[in-house]
Amino acid sequence: MERREYQLVGEVQTAHWWWRGRRRIIEAVLDRKVGRSRPLQVADIGSGYGANIPMLARYGEVSALEMDDDALARIKRDHGDRVRTIRWKSPEPIDQRFDLMLLADVLEHIPDDRQAVRWIWEHLTDGGHVLVTVPAHQFLWTEMDDVVHHFRRYTLPGLARLFSRGFDVRLVTYYNLVLFPVKLAFVGFARTLRSLMPQREKRSYNDLPPRLVNAVFEFVLRCEAGIIPKIPLPFGVSLVLLARKRP
Repeated sequence: MERREYQLVGEVQTAHWWWRGRRRIIEAVLDRKVGRSRPLQVADIGSGYGANIPMLARYGEVSALEMDDDALARIKRDHGDRVRTIRWKSPEPIDQRFDLMLLADVLEHIPDDRQAVRWIWEHLTDGGHVLVTVPAHQFLWTEMDDVVHHFRRYTLPGLARLFSRGFDVRLVTYYNLVLFPVKLAFVGFARTLRSLMPQREKRSYNDLPPRLVNAVFEFVLRCEAGIIPKIPLPFGVSLVLLARKRP
């Protein structure tokens, strides 16, 4: 990811509707499917600036795996010794196995996602869980995907196939269904603007939107968080998958 994009994420991740709503969906799935009956060894893979760490800490002891030194430094500053930080880039091996792994919009940044899934299997305990979120549908590709260095967007069957060997898929569903028309309109806008101004600098549009828009969009994802663990959604802008490692 571009340096300016890392910095932008660090600025907005605690307030932006996208990160806040996604955290609610992740937590809702984990609460219903994994639970908090015992402390777990948890890995936040590609942790960025640590937006998900306070939520993950409710499930056990968290380790943050991240390749960006500035992001790791902020995690150390914010969490001290409560969180183990590991400088890591896929598929480097590490000397620990985990009961729960989170890859929140990380898999699409890794060139070889099959190799990444093998790494996940090797570093999970038997019966351990991995939760993955990814962007959906290649036809929604825009300059945002270029700027943040995505290699691909996924379909539900394609994501499920990645975890078909060595895992039992416990949940896989689209999310961000209600805002799909908004995303589709944005894709049309971005492509039109690019055709009219081909030399314009590309951007991710991850800036914090106006307060009202931010609140409404977050509310939509909060509502979906109450549905997704029980009823899979047929379509959406993104995907979430929860899989358990077969012993």
